[in-house]
Amino acid sequence: MRDTLSLQALRALDAVSPGMGDQGDFPSLTAEKERRLAMMLDTHFDSVWRAGRRMGLLNARAEENAQEVFTVAARKLDHIEAGRERAFLLGVAVRLAANARRRMFARLEQVGLDADECEVFDSGPLPDEILAQKEQRSLLDQILLSMSDVLREVLTLYEIEELNLPEIAIALEIPEGTAASRLRRARAEFSRKLAGVAARMVRHEEAP
Repeated sequence: MRDTLSLQALRALDAVSPGMGDQGDFPSLTAEKERRLAMMLDTHFDSVWRAGRRMGLLNARAEENAQEVFTVAARKLDHIEAGRERAFLLGVAVRLAANARRRMFARLEQVGLDADECEVFDSGPLPDEILAQKEQRSLLDQILLSMSDVLREVLTLYEIEELNLPEIAIALEIPEGTAASRLRRARAEFSRKLAGVAARMVRHEEAP
């Protein structure tokens, strides 16, 4: 479990290192809005951080991603429907993480570096996972990172964060039918890749 940011710490971090998402300083909030944002931090920080990791960010960058997510939430608090906070936060989390990956890969291409040679993103398991789950988590991450952003986003939100299709549609700002279509494609692709990994493991075990 990650240590949850306090509202005061979030303000301080934003002042020192503003997020790369929406522009603008951390807003002034009424006492009621501060209580709501603090509740969102306390309740959903871990899920938001985990979503960044599942999108391929290293631990430290996933924490920065979570900071950016809640800073965006603070600016858009009036537009977040009550009861839909988690869907909103996770939608922002996966979009920001995907954007961060694309920016980094673009920079690596500009300087002629291979992303595989740079420890920018991590497909390994989360540090608080028990040893028995390590290999399964690592395999899950490797398959997720081999998928396109749009499929990885919807599969992460549905299978890992357990959002339903209406919530995913809200989170990603897409029609529910599009969310359902992407989920079908994502699950089919995941199954194909998993079967491929299993086949390679069998061949390796049978090799003399």
